[in-house]
Amino acid sequence: MIETCARLIAEADRVLFLTSAGMSADSGIPTFRDKEGYWRNFPPFRQKGLEAQELASPWAFQNVLPHAWAFYEWRRRNAHENRPHPGYDIINKWIDTRFVDAFIHTTNTDGYHIISGASPGKVKEVHGSMWRLQCLTPCSQDFWDEPAVPLCDLDYDTMEASNFPLCPRCGSIARPHILMFGDWDYVGHAEQEENFMRFGREAVDLVILVGSSGGVPTNDYIALQYKQARIPVININLDPAANGIVNTEYLLTMKGKEAFENLDAHLPG
Repeated sequence: MIETCARLIAEADRVLFLTSAGMSADSGIPTFRDKEGYWRNFPPFRQKGLEAQELASPWAFQNVLPHAWAFYEWRRRNAHENRPHPGYDIINKWIDTRFVDAFIHTTNTDGYHIISGASPGKVKEVHGSMWRLQCLTPCSQDFWDEPAVPLCDLDYDTMEASNFPLCPRCGSIARPHILMFGDWDYVGHAEQEENFMRFGREAVDLVILVGSSGGVPTNDYIALQYKQARIPVININLDPAANGIVNTEYLLTMKGKEAFENLDAHLPG
């Protein structure tokens, strides 16, 4: 199957990458799909019965602010301590040297595609990025880059943050520029939206779906639309059950890093 998928890549001109949590797993970024894994990282949240979905919400920032910011501060520190794995570099190399055009549509918020060197104009972070902030209120549609690590003070024993970042426009508390669960206050990213729409106006001849899950199947349904239009879809996922939505014949049951390294090794030239 590696040889078949490598041939599809070698023959492709315009490629859409759809990456999700499994893409970052090899870089040490927790997916939080496994409840027990989540509890291991955050034992104070287990004691309080706070789940990831609750903390990744406007409700948490309004009601348990120290815990909500602690969750994201921990994730920012974790992403800062780790690095994008070589699979990211391979994607960037292919985009720069192999394809006529390509685009990355990611549900990840770790910013690793852009951090790894992908052109920001070729990336849509559909759920936002932990490296940008916006006003919690929000007082405007503004958002801004914030690369500082640490950003808040963090008590690891209680998993509470303090000294929160503030909105430079109104002085109130800032929040991550991330689309959370039940979130009506996320201000979006119009430039990334337009770049993705522009890319989609022309035909795509290959889709590569990476590390998606049934929990947040945003990318699966985009891939399914292309498959229904008879565009080949390569699905890279360690869990064969993750092929349930797109149901492509081109399934690589591998981790992202392993799959991209193997594919790259089988490409001509």
